[in-house]
Amino acid sequence: MAMARRTERQDKASYYRHLEKTQAREEMLRDLQHDQKMAQYHDEAIKREESVSKRRLLRQQEVMKREMEMDEAITKGERNRIMKQQQLEQEENLARELERVKFEQLKDEKMRQQIRETSLELRELEAKLRAGYMNKERAAQMAEREAVKYDEMKRESEIARHMKEQNERAENAEHQRELERYKEMVRYQQELERQLEEQETKKQQAYEEFLKEKLMIDEIVRKIYEEDQR
Repeated sequence: MAMARRTERQDKASYYRHLEKTQAREEMLRDLQHDQKMAQYHDEAIKREESVSKRRLLRQQEVMKREMEMDEAITKGERNRIMKQQQLEQEENLARELERVKFEQLKDEKMRQQIRETSLELRELEAKLRAGYMNKERAAQMAEREAVKYDEMKRESEIARHMKEQNERAENAEHQRELERYKEMVRYQQELERQLEEQETKKQQAYEEFLKEKLMIDEIVRKIYEEDQR
């Protein structure tokens, strides 16, 4: 009778130990599954945020680049148009003035010839015409000075063109530096993604190692349980 009660107590103790081990194992498995889900949600959220930020940055940089190129093209076209218009007007004015002076000279020369051939008494008039010619000569000199001024303006325009080209080269160099900075940002982003992938791989490896250890523990628990059952 005493032997039967002792055997019954041992069976109950073995049952309770087995029940506690089973509950502990189930609790551990639930915690592990919960941790896995939380880690997965966290990683997915990080990836979505990084992808959105990267696309937004690329769109902003592309818009800025297009705006800069458009502004440069508009400014360059307007400068060229104004310079060409000014140059054309100056050339037309100079050509008209030279043509007028030449015409006046020819007209005066013909008139003087007619006066000399017609009458010697008109020498006074010829003198006046000479004075008028001198005035026209001064006008021609003024036209020549205008031509010199035009040449100076042309040289200044050439200097301005060289300066503009230097500025454009400087702007191109700045654009190249901006491009290099952008490439560096892309390389940094790629390196960051690579590091995140390595971290994910390490986490996966750690999880697989954990599962191996868990299987070993479960096997040990199973063997202990079988020993207890005996």
